[in-house]
Amino acid sequence: MSVLLSQIHGSLAGKVINDDEKVAISPKRTLEWKDFKTVKTIQGKSSINALCLSTCDIEIKRVIPKGSYVQLEVKALVNHKNDLSQVTENFLTTNDEATKAQVLHHENGHFLIAQIIGYRIVKDAQGFQFHPKNYKSQLNQLISGHFRYWKQMDQLYDLETTKPRNPAMQKKWDEYFAKELAKLKAAIN
Repeated sequence: MSVLLSQIHGSLAGKVINDDEKVAISPKRTLEWKDFKTVKTIQGKSSINALCLSTCDIEIKRVIPKGSYVQLEVKALVNHKNDLSQVTENFLTTNDEATKAQVLHHENGHFLIAQIIGYRIVKDAQGFQFHPKNYKSQLNQLISGHFRYWKQMDQLYDLETTKPRNPAMQKKWDEYFAKELAKLKAAIN
């Protein structure tokens, strides 16, 4: 069984980002066990095999006046946190390669959920008419709503795929991740 506790972090920064990416993901690849810190136990529980932590920071690239409202160009920075993500030494040394691959695949699903949240925030911010004086507060509210959903989505993902392990539901989630990310990528470009 694997458990994810997401570190959710929203920040508003006025600095300009030089690249044109609306959602930056790090690493831009499937996670590997080398991306996790090996530990004796996770949160003092021997039942937890792995913990995947990611952040999603939102940066304001540009404020565009539109008369009675402003539009924002924002960028989501989705980062896997190697220093906070963990896998137990016992899990890595006592399980076969197929089991380790299945758990790693599941943990990658949590990283995909973080990416989905980043894309959704960018998409929703693109179409929003923000108040010229309260846009930071309004953006924070938008981010907070998505972060609440992130936590719920992570919990549902674990519940449906690992309690107990359910390969059929994992496959459905994998299909959902692919479709949702493709849809969101198309929507923000």
